[in-house]
Amino acid sequence: MSSPRIEVDLHKIRHNTLTISRRLRSRGIRTTAVTKAVCGHPAIAQAMLNGGAAGLAEARLSNVKRLRRAGLTCPVTLIRTPMLSQVDHIMQVCEASYNTEMAVITALATAAIKQNKVHGIILMVEMGDLREGIMPQDLGDIAQQVVDMPGVALKGIGANFA
Repeated sequence: MSSPRIEVDLHKIRHNTLTISRRLRSRGIRTTAVTKAVCGHPAIAQAMLNGGAAGLAEARLSNVKRLRRAGLTCPVTLIRTPMLSQVDHIMQVCEASYNTEMAVITALATAAIKQNKVHGIILMVEMGDLREGIMPQDLGDIAQQVVDMPGVALKGIGANFA
């Protein structure tokens, strides 16, 4: 009996990414390809980049490391709040991250300044499922704190619409 396997058609991945990227680019929107479901597989990530994705997004630091070891140099966004213990390493391999806590953002800013970088921050807003995020009534104040903080740059606002 043979083992289960998944066959990936890189040509189709590239084609689908190209189709989406072209449609969105005509509206002034850049595409970031998420590699979370493929565990940061470098060949699949490269196919998406070849299809026009401007960067990659990943949830696991180990998968980001895999992408970097494979030689991918495009911008990578960590699509979760980093752990405090990881901020120095995050600064080396990710250009941006999703964030929900000021303590983590402050630590990212400190690490960025030490490494002479600016780290992109996407603030995640709580949308009612109490899963993650900044409460909507606090968003304005927190966004202003991020804007005023050296070492980081507010790149966007995100929400999980489970």
